[in-house]
Amino acid sequence: MGDDVQLPARLLSQYEAVRRQEFEQINALLDTLARVDGLPEIHMEQVRDALFHANHPFLMVMVGPFGSGKSSLINALLGEQLLDVGPIPTTDHIVILRHGPEVQRSRAGEVETVFHPSPLLEHLSLVDTPGLESVFRTHDEVTRRFLHRADVVLLVMIATQVLSASHLEYLQQLKTYGKRVIIVVNQMDVLEPAEREQVREFVLEQSRLHLGFEPTVWLVSARDALAAQQEKPRDEILWDEAGFADIEAYIKETLGDLERVRQKLETPVQICQNAVKEALALVQTQQAALDAHRKIVENIEAQIEQSRREQQQVVANSLEEISNTWDEATARGGGAIGELFHFSRGIGLFFGGLAEISGLGRLLRRFQRQTQAEAAFERHKVRETFRRIPELVDRLGPRLEGRDVQDIDDLVDYTRAAVQKLPPNLSDKLVGRVQSPLRYERAFLRNARPRLDELLREAQSFEVTQLDRTLRNMLIILALWETLTVCVVLAAAAGAFTETPPAAGALLAVLVVGLATVLLGLALVPLRGWLLRRSFEKRIRVLRDEYLETLQRACDELIAHGVQLRRDATAPFTRLIATQAEALDSLRHDLHEHQQALLMIQRGLAEMEIGKYQPVAPPQGNGDV
Repeated sequence: MGDDVQLPARLLSQYEAVRRQEFEQINALLDTLARVDGLPEIHMEQVRDALFHANHPFLMVMVGPFGSGKSSLINALLGEQLLDVGPIPTTDHIVILRHGPEVQRSRAGEVETVFHPSPLLEHLSLVDTPGLESVFRTHDEVTRRFLHRADVVLLVMIATQVLSASHLEYLQQLKTYGKRVIIVVNQMDVLEPAEREQVREFVLEQSRLHLGFEPTVWLVSARDALAAQQEKPRDEILWDEAGFADIEAYIKETLGDLERVRQKLETPVQICQNAVKEALALVQTQQAALDAHRKIVENIEAQIEQSRREQQQVVANSLEEISNTWDEATARGGGAIGELFHFSRGIGLFFGGLAEISGLGRLLRRFQRQTQAEAAFERHKVRETFRRIPELVDRLGPRLEGRDVQDIDDLVDYTRAAVQKLPPNLSDKLVGRVQSPLRYERAFLRNARPRLDELLREAQSFEVTQLDRTLRNMLIILALWETLTVCVVLAAAAGAFTETPPAAGALLAVLVVGLATVLLGLALVPLRGWLLRRSFEKRIRVLRDEYLETLQRACDELIAHGVQLRRDATAPFTRLIATQAEALDSLRHDLHEHQQALLMIQRGLAEMEIGKYQPVAPPQGNGDV
């Protein structure tokens, strides 16, 4: 532990275990604190000091205004005028008094170490600090930077100026540090006995009123104590009257082995707790500042999602219009087929069939501009309806692209305004530029166009040649059917007339059957037309569905491309905020884990007894949430 007091073996083992535990926890904490942007370096320095604190002697640190008697107090404890005292500030650096075989001095930077053979220093080291609120401002800063190392603090003040506003401020700061503080009122020899008690009560009352606790208060006279020490042997009555018996008893009894071990191990924990508290406050402040930017990111994403839904609605409306146009063309085509094979055209079809049988139909077709099927489809404006579909598709692409370009420009302007509001510590981390894309990919609909055109051509072909061929075949069949029926009826009727007397009933039956057969032949025409119409409509619906699916896929790709362009344009800002938010969430999580680990160590130290306390490994922050 850095002093000559020998601890019991079991307590020493516990001490080493806890010290190793603290060492691991502090190293992990240093890694976490290094990730906290803007954390003052002083906190990192203090935590690094905590790594080595347990290897140093127990530190009793004297603080107080210039002239309060800190150096005189140490001189009295050691029994000689070791440190300079005077009417002007004499201590401008930290002085640590440690036990050694003889008086020796060494200095490194702001810290001077003085070795002294006093038996008192076997229990602890005394620290003299520059006067707080001295005429030299740097003295105050030197003292404040050293306070985190203290195991116990003696706040020294003179009896005629107890608990001034500055004293209360010091006490409040020391309370914030988590240090054990004892108030030492020096120069009590200038007070009457009754006044001494009044001073004690005043200090306790003001502490309760302003700080919410009652510190330990010692009333001493460093001058009388030094005089008692210089008597050989020491004047114990004067020593006791000077109030130094309380200090000596505290050092030898209260700061026994276990208490010093516990308090020595508590100091690094207190240092780390203060650093964690400051880091958490800073992270929480940064998170609060980041919340406004996170809302902007959420708004950007909401705008992108809204644009996506609106683009999908545009596509849905266009596809519905295109689908309706396909259905209209299908209905018109079905109407044309129905017209070709309508029952009312039966007589004309019969004579057309006779013309086909005689060869006259082929001769007549040479002089016709259109076939019957082509003429029927033209009368019903089937091709004209189909030609409207590409026009609808041609309008869809520019609508989507125009909306994308406008939305992206608006988002870029909105995001650039947000970037300008970033604090320097965030704007310096921005990677890339918030800008509109340099090119817009138009290939999605263009790549789909050949297949769309192919489907449309296939739909417009209507198989007119096959339809005309089917119609001619139907005409021939109808002509043969009807001719054969007429011949059979005439033959049967002639047979009926050859009988004597003529069989009127048989003749009537022949005529009825003949008429029914003729009508059946004519009925086959619309039946065939209905079958052809069903086949045509089914085929067109298949082509329509594939057309719409092909167009839907191309539009989905185009919309996804637009969404990605929006995200890419705003990515430098949104990525920065997301990364910072994740980093701060991770930091906050890790700092809370360190906080809990330190509390576990502190709770264990409070229960520490020889042979009882077993340290529990605290959780370690790993940077993951």
